This record gives sequence, structure tokens and C-alpha cells, in this order.
Amino acid sequence: MKLLPLILLTALLLSGCVEREGPGPEAVPEAVEVAELPAEPGVWNPDGVIAEGEYSGYALLIGPEGLGYPGGDLEVFWRTDDDHLYMALRGETTGWMAIGFDPREWKKGADVVIGRVDGKEAVVEDQYIIDFFGPHFPDVELGGTDDILESGGLEKDGATVIEFKRRLKTGDDFDRAITPGEDLSIIWSISRSQDLKEIHDVARAEGILRLGEETAGPSATGPLSAIHRQGMAFILEEERMARDLYLEFYKTTRLAVFLDVADSEEIHIASILTLMERRGLPAPAESPGVYADKALQRMYEDLLAAADSPEAALRAAARVEEASVHDLSTEIEGTLEPDLISVYGGLMVGSEKHLRTFVRVLEERGGEYTPAILSQEEFDRILRY
Repeated sequence: MKLLPLILLTALLLSGCVEREGPGPEAVPEAVEVAELPAEPGVWNPDGVIAEGEYSGYALLIGPEGLGYPGGDLEVFWRTDDDHLYMALRGETTGWMAIGFDPREWKKGADVVIGRVDGKEAVVEDQYIIDFFGPHFPDVELGGTDDILESGGLEKDGATVIEFKRRLKTGDDFDRAITPGEDLSIIWSISRSQDLKEIHDVARAEGILRLGEETAGPSATGPLSAIHRQGMAFILEEERMARDLYLEFYKTTRLAVFLDVADSEEIHIASILTLMERRGLPAPAESPGVYADKALQRMYEDLLAAADSPEAALRAAARVEEASVHDLSTEIEGTLEPDLISVYGGLMVGSEKHLRTFVRVLEERGGEYTPAILSQEEFDRILRY
């Protein structure tokens, strides 16, 4: 958790003609099938084909290999008008894909849209996650409503596209209100299975959709600057340090929360390693408890020594996540590289959830936590979830 300069800082609907919200895309990704002669560019049509001008926003979300997952990417396209969200998901699978809006803690409270294409039939469901790690059920089974207004999809050559439309504010307790122009935290997953009740087995991760950005396709990436390479190496060490510290805390406290978050940190580490590999950067060697960054090393040693009780360990862990949120935010603000923004955004969503989790467990044990790195306003915003 490098604090820059303290210690140094990832993904969704009624039909009709809706004009694009901004200039057209500079380029259309090769991986996405584009209608050759759209009747009216900019008209949304849930046919499983991403047409020119159909969407104004885009994110490429990277699902890393690891923990039994082969890994895979999810492409997300979106646009909004005054009342509706229009979204497309594209992944390399013949099974289902899912995106969950605005989870509160871990997966709990996520407003999920899940879909698959079986032959020519697309099945898209409005679901909700009821507990920290699942399961998810259709809203109608929980007393809510199905708020997918229109949907469709296409499976071709091993890739699937799902398109759907929903109101920004549905009024359903099991749906999240979506505000155009704001960042939207998400979770997402991909499965090989056509069965919507089967667990994801290809990829899953967290992310942020920047709904205010007008980018309908991936941007070209250039060579990384030395500052960006250094930042990536630091963030990798920061995530490794967090994992190592939590594993040590588990040994002394036997609190399951430390194992849960350490597993999540493994996903974060795998995400950075995947990003490094795609950028042609070598992965540095690692040794638990040993870090090249002196400030990280000192932080690890100081927090480990100070954690003389379960409550002290929880406070130390919250401090780690505070620093992680700060550092990731700084890295995001300092780059225009879309792949870095995507991965760092996913890690930041995770770190905010980890911070909420540690503070919740601490308060359940009668303790209190006061932020030392983030502003009180930012800390309160994170905790309000």
C-alpha cells in the first residue's frame, strides 16, 4: 500500500430510436461483430449484434487466471437516455454471462442481470444476490419484479453477446438505481454452462463502469511510461503484502475474515500479473514478508508487530485497505491507459469492500475505527454501502 506520496493506489435496457450521447467511436473492436449496413445508426436493437453508434460507452474487463479459473475477458457496452439503460455483454463462451450492479459487501445486495443464448433463443433474467457469497435468485422469487424490458442475444463462433434494456430507476427493492454520468461498481462472471443455476467456472472479477465516459470501443494502447511500470510493480507488491499480512493475522486470531480477504487478494494479484503479461512485463519474484519497497516493508513489520489482539489486527487490516484505496485512486487519476484503469478500478472496488468488511467485524466485536489516510468524507462514503 504505497501512499502516493504517502506509502503509493474494474463491467447494463423498452426499444426505440435513441440518439447517441456524444461523438461516434474512434474504432470498433475487431472482436465485436458489427452490422455491415445498419438501417439507422444509433438505433438500439437487442439482436446480439453490436452495431455502429448503438452504444456510447465501453469497458474491457479482465478476468485473471487462477484459483481454478482459466480466465477470460468481458466486454461491456452501454448507453443511457433520460429513463433507460441499454447494455451489451460479450464474452468468449457458449454458456452464461452475468453482471451485478453495486454490491454492498462482497457479493451481497448485487442487482444481477444474467443471460445465455441457447440456439436462437436468448434467456436474460433479473436476479439478486442475497448473501455475502451468494446465491442469486430471480427477483420475482424474492417478491420483486422482472425489470428487463427487452433483451436478445447471439452465440456465434464460441462467443456470446447478450443485450438488454431496463429503467434506470425501476422502483424494485431488488434493483439498484443507476445514475448516468457516475461511476458504477460491479461484479461479473462467465460460465461454460447454459444452466443459469450453475456456478461460474471461466472468470469472475470486480470492476467499475465509468458511465460518464463516451468510449464505444477499445482504445489503442501504447508503451507504458516508466512511472506507469513502477506504479504497476508497486500495486502488485501492495496486494501481496496485504495477502501475506492477513494470512499472518489468521494464524494468531483464527478469524475467518482474514482467510476470506486473503483469497480475494489472490484474485487481485492474479489480475495485476495478467495485466503485466499482456503488457510484456516480467513478473517480479516474490517472497512472503519481503518487499522491494521500503515503505511497504516497514508498514508490514509495524502492523504485524502492533496486532497483539484480534481487534488490533482488524484495525491494522482496515489501515491496509485505506492505503490501498488511496493508492489505487491515485494510479487511476494518473493514467489514461484503459487497461490500467479497468484493472485498478476492479481492485479499488474490492479494497473498498474489504475496508467495509474489516470495520463491520471490528464493530461487531465492540471496537471502533477512525480513518487515518482517507478523508472522513471519503471514508463515510465507502462505509455507507
